[in-house]
Amino acid sequence: MQRLYERHKAVTYPRTDSRYLTADLVATLPERVKACRVGAYAPVCGRILRSPIKAGPSFVDDAKVSDHHAIIPTEQGILPNSLEYGERKIYELVVARFLSALLPPCEYLQVEAEAVCGGERFAAKGKAIVQKGWQEIRELQKDRPLTEEEDPKGSPYGEEEESGNMPEFSKGQAVRFDGGKVTAGKTKPPAPFTEATLLAAMENPARYMEGADQGLKKTLGETGGLGTVATRADIIEKLLGSFMIEKKGQYIHLTPKGRQTLELAPKGLTSPELTARWEQKLADIAKGRARKADFEAEIRHYAADIVSDIKASSKTYRHENLTRKKCPECGKLMLEVNHKNGKMLVCQDRECGFRKVLSRATNARCPQCHKKMELSGDGESRFFSCACGYREKLSAFEKRKKESGGGVSKKEVSRYMDKMKKEAKEPMNQAFADAFAKLGL
Repeated sequence: MQRLYERHKAVTYPRTDSRYLTADLVATLPERVKACRVGAYAPVCGRILRSPIKAGPSFVDDAKVSDHHAIIPTEQGILPNSLEYGERKIYELVVARFLSALLPPCEYLQVEAEAVCGGERFAAKGKAIVQKGWQEIRELQKDRPLTEEEDPKGSPYGEEEESGNMPEFSKGQAVRFDGGKVTAGKTKPPAPFTEATLLAAMENPARYMEGADQGLKKTLGETGGLGTVATRADIIEKLLGSFMIEKKGQYIHLTPKGRQTLELAPKGLTSPELTARWEQKLADIAKGRARKADFEAEIRHYAADIVSDIKASSKTYRHENLTRKKCPECGKLMLEVNHKNGKMLVCQDRECGFRKVLSRATNARCPQCHKKMELSGDGESRFFSCACGYREKLSAFEKRKKESGGGVSKKEVSRYMDKMKKEAKEPMNQAFADAFAKLGL
């Protein structure tokens, strides 16, 4: 997205969470539509340009734009073939959402029928599309799955009742009951977060604030949730790097370290409500209803109280992933952790910071199940392993690939191993942890 903005000049400023445009941009919309008139969206752009563009309050509202307006294409046209694969996909998403906002609503007829049989009431409903409207864009994006926002049925937070085409009915009509059956099932628990759904939850955390004041929920909704567009992904990356969370496939799970940290930390620090309260006070300062000095003093007192409570607490942290292997630098027992690309041993002493890679995911494919394999071991004993149980020494793998005339070269494997060693030597301590260490708490 940043390259599309800086290098190609194809989209507007990307680091914004706004979904609205300002009124002064309305006059530029036809030129922006013309710039999108390439590829599969050309016919749609042509129909939009045949009549004046109506800018309604659904996407034009000066009051809902703070620093930057929503991300839209620029007037500078660009050929999709001139973009890299990832750039082209992102650009197409921006164009699709932009054109969807300019298309008319999707209109449909919804039919609901209720029948009585044996004293029991049965209901059914269906719909028939009258005008596709913005849904026409969906047909041009058949290779892209629906997001949770667009398709509630795909969301782990609830399901919509299925509806299909319905025949014509009239009130009082008799219908024939040909048969039926009773089915039993269980509701599925919410799926674990992926990076995409976690980012969405950070942007709109109100649904997870059960029992919270409605005013606090509204404040978080208006201020953009937890973090900003520019910092949310970095927050997740830091949690992965500090082993508070870990990835298993595409899903994110809490580690034992993260679970204990939540149990040991003061409750106020683990709730979005604290962010909402501070945002409310910052808004009061901006409107002249509160003093900046009072808020700063409150923050200082709160920080001092939190530190005092932690120092006075009798709770202790216990490593649940401690191994019997000693750190070669300080002699302390090491911890086995999962990082985003495999497993590693890290010293439990943060100041020592020693780490050793045990295994790492690779692009090498298993010859049996064709899934990606992990590379483990040291020196000549390095080997590939697969979840299906297949194992192969690195030397045998290189020989097999050389004989088959494909795969990676020995030079590429050597470069990959040098990269692993370099990453293993990188210090674990973060600037935030170093700053705390100097306080002598």
